[in-house]
Amino acid sequence: MTSSNEEKKGLEIIEEEAFEEETNDEKVIQFYEDNREILNSLGGTELLGSIVSLPDEEFESLKSEMISIFIESLSDPAIEKEMKDIIISEQMTEDSIEEEFKDAFKIIEEAENLSSSKKYFIKTIFTMTASKLQDLLNDSNQSVIISCELEDNVQLPTYAHTTDAGLDIYAKEEITIAPGETKIISTGIKVAIPEGYAILIQPRSGQSVKTKLRIANTPGLIDSGYRDDIGVIIENIEPPFKNIEYDFDDNGEIHIKSIEHGQSYTIVEGQRFAQMRLVQVPKANFVEVESVGDIGENRNGGFGSSGE
Repeated sequence: MTSSNEEKKGLEIIEEEAFEEETNDEKVIQFYEDNREILNSLGGTELLGSIVSLPDEEFESLKSEMISIFIESLSDPAIEKEMKDIIISEQMTEDSIEEEFKDAFKIIEEAENLSSSKKYFIKTIFTMTASKLQDLLNDSNQSVIISCELEDNVQLPTYAHTTDAGLDIYAKEEITIAPGETKIISTGIKVAIPEGYAILIQPRSGQSVKTKLRIANTPGLIDSGYRDDIGVIIENIEPPFKNIEYDFDDNGEIHIKSIEHGQSYTIVEGQRFAQMRLVQVPKANFVEVESVGDIGENRNGGFGSSGE
């Protein structure tokens, strides 16, 4: 009697043969062979072998569901572990992943015996695979070293608590911001952010609650190629005149009784006045498809469609 493992192996061989027979393209088959380990960890042998051998009409009716199933498989912890092991064993980098799959798209596009819809499907699968590999490669739990240049008497940004996502930024000097005024506050900090990352400048929640100071372009974005002083755009949204009391005299002329001015705010030297957050910046690889409606679900609606 044949064991379940032997049956599975036999099924895989049959499906591989179906894949090769359907594509009949040496470049596609070679790519499949070169990346067999990754594709198999995602059920690729069974998935691709079965899909490309389907009649076009049947394929069209099933492709959306199969993409949804594939998306679910990418979040399976067992598959994530397999992919991490492959990343380590193959010594993958972001560049190698990008180049490998860029070549794959070209190969798939040149395949003469695949319909445009099947090409689109395979490229979608490869795009999601590449994105997942890059996410796993850049595990967000890793520590990232950032070279930093400071002016005299400027403090390094610090985490207030070990679980915080943002690092506090300290004022290098005292500065007052008048009502309605916007100023760029120099931090005295220059950084060399590693490629693939960026820094976001955001407000501190306590400051936003207690004052009318706001970071005008929240969040401010510092790209990895920026090497100059980090400036924070602070705006005092308090109006110059908050309240004016007046009445009219016997001649109908306005008589000003009192004017309440807006409040100025002073940030003192060493005060935590903003925070920075390190974020990963995956590269976007746009792939033209026949219809984005075939991917996931379309909730429909535009601006304001979800209600007030």
